[in-house]
Amino acid sequence: MIDDSILSAYSVTFADLNGDGVRELMVNNHEKDEKTNGIWAYEQPKDWMTGDWTRHTLADGFKNAFSLTVPGMAPGFPYPFYPQTMEEHHIGNPAHILVAGDGDFTAWLMTPEDMSNWEWERDVLTKPKGTVGALTFADLDQDGWNEVWVPDYDHSKIEVFRFFDEQERTMMQ
Repeated sequence: MIDDSILSAYSVTFADLNGDGVRELMVNNHEKDEKTNGIWAYEQPKDWMTGDWTRHTLADGFKNAFSLTVPGMAPGFPYPFYPQTMEEHHIGNPAHILVAGDGDFTAWLMTPEDMSNWEWERDVLTKPKGTVGALTFADLDQDGWNEVWVPDYDHSKIEVFRFFDEQERTMMQ
């Protein structure tokens, strides 16, 4: 048992979240109450079988949308994410985190802010009027930057978001 205070774990990912070269365990739950839901990182102890796993709260307070039929539960799956696909952009850099909000009807992008305090800034990527299920990302146009697919399960839609260099954005305007 690593932590029995987060209720039921929903998703578990082993990745270097803070860019220090050591992988951490990222875990979320999937709850109705915004006071109990969240995403956490656990630092692996030297002896992972008997040591204490240090916990860090990455995000919490996901507010579920109201539904008459099925109660909303959030957050959905979190994904370690790098906007750029080339491996040299990943080494030594903290991961962004994509979050399928699921019952909060939001797709989130968490950007590394202060790794000494395990802080990510959480921004809305999109807020469709339906359940945001599992996300995926890949470099569809092979330009070195990922695109992110965001499904809206309730309306049978998928939005695609493109990441690119700020200089490229200036040239596009």
